Amino acid sequence: MNPRDLELTLAAARAVGPCPPGEEAAWTEQVRARAATLYTLADIVSQDLERLDAAEQLTATLLSVGVEVTSARGFLIVRTTSGELEHLRTDRGDSDTGRSMIARARVLVGHRLRVYRLDEQKAGNATRQVPTVVHLTDYGPDTDPIDEHSAKENILAAAEGDTTAASEAWQDARLPEKGAVSARQLADALALLPDALP
Repeated sequence: MNPRDLELTLAAARAVGPCPPGEEAAWTEQVRARAATLYTLADIVSQDLERLDAAEQLTATLLSVGVEVTSARGFLIVRTTSGELEHLRTDRGDSDTGRSMIARARVLVGHRLRVYRLDEQKAGNATRQVPTVVHLTDYGPDTDPIDEHSAKENILAAAEGDTTAASEAWQDARLPEKGAVSARQLADALALLPDALP
């Protein structure tokens, strides 16, 4: 028996607990099932860690989360420390990983994050890379004021240059005509753009 298998079996036995007298066969089957579960979990975690090792890291504030109808992927808009908007995707929302990332991101809107992202090949298009979020570390709500000019540029960029839509989103979010805004206020305005994802 190799050391890994012994270690895995011992971990499974500890997780199952002591064998009740007279129930050796049932206990053995529980240990075997738990060991198989731990083995497959280790394989999944290993793949996750490989993606994290390869990921680029950036600090950014999450402003918007939606789900693309065509791909079921989460769609995130973040504001980098340089003030630029970046569009990111999650894994597919019909996978456990994608569903979990979308749910986590939704509660982190307005927070400053450490974003781990990979440029992954788009399905069906070998030449196109999709920036994909593989992990988010929460640094808490972003309380730094955002300069009015920079915030308006962000909304205009998110509106793809549509000045009318950008202006209406600013007004509908009741943002001040002059002065800095918060990350949360900027997120609220982005959510009011006509093509904002649900």
